[in-house]
Amino acid sequence: MCATLLTGCQDPPASADSGAPDTSYPQWAFPGTTTVSLQGSQAAYSEVQMYDRTMAVDWYPESHPAMPDAVTGRPPTFACGFCHLPQGAGRSENAALAGLPYAYIVQQAQDMRAGLRKSPNPKFGPAMNMQTTIKQVSDADIQDAARYFSSLTFKKHLKIVESDTVPRFTADAFVWVIDTRGDRQPLGQRIIEGPDDFEGFERRDPNMTFTAYVPTGAIADGEYLAAGKGSRPACASCHGVGLKGGQIGPPIAGRLPTYIFRQLYAIKSGTRRGADAVARMKPIVDGLSQKDMVDLAAYVASLDP
Repeated sequence: MCATLLTGCQDPPASADSGAPDTSYPQWAFPGTTTVSLQGSQAAYSEVQMYDRTMAVDWYPESHPAMPDAVTGRPPTFACGFCHLPQGAGRSENAALAGLPYAYIVQQAQDMRAGLRKSPNPKFGPAMNMQTTIKQVSDADIQDAARYFSSLTFKKHLKIVESDTVPRFTADAFVWVIDTRGDRQPLGQRIIEGPDDFEGFERRDPNMTFTAYVPTGAIADGEYLAAGKGSRPACASCHGVGLKGGQIGPPIAGRLPTYIFRQLYAIKSGTRRGADAVARMKPIVDGLSQKDMVDLAAYVASLDP
């Protein structure tokens, strides 16, 4: 297989003189080495490349500006675009970076490098990968990536479903795989969120849609909390009108609810510290119950960006 994007690229014919590998072997005997594609894309990748963290899988290069090296990948350094995708769309296990302010992205990277921003669960693989990556990249890489992602427009790919129950689900690749054909179970005070097409998710489709099941009434309860009705300030006082970004807080409207919940939980637990904006959040989040955080995440995710 070609070592890079396979579009327009063919393996040379095997010959004794060239030393090229023999590709006439039965592919069924060597799983994981075939070529995969995505509908609507002219690109093709080997399955090995699909899991290579040092390169960004870029199905639609025409949909975004030229990527800097930090985003597209420069082995052995992990590529920002591998996890966050070239469009900055993000996935259930990480953050959507598209449209976040340049200074905010740089600050978060610096906080991670300084050990001020960590996952409440140290065994969560995506967070572990981020901790590895941030130690590999230079300040210039961080600035290049922040400049790139901040120039992109965030697009919402999410459906929120309020329900007392949730379909059967299992964990795979640090996300929930939801089987709508199976029996349902009580949802309780949880958010169960997963891709609508796990195969497309595994192929890193930037247009992948997600469904998040949230408790019945969570959106209205979250709206009440976000409006500051009570003893805490309104979320809009920092995150702006419609929570689309303000002078202090980044845009959060329409972002995946599990990501919002993880950040609230991390701030409350003390595993996310650092910037002034986070320090301002700490006394607010300290007064929230887990139900409150679920409700806020559901409401924020329900908004249009």
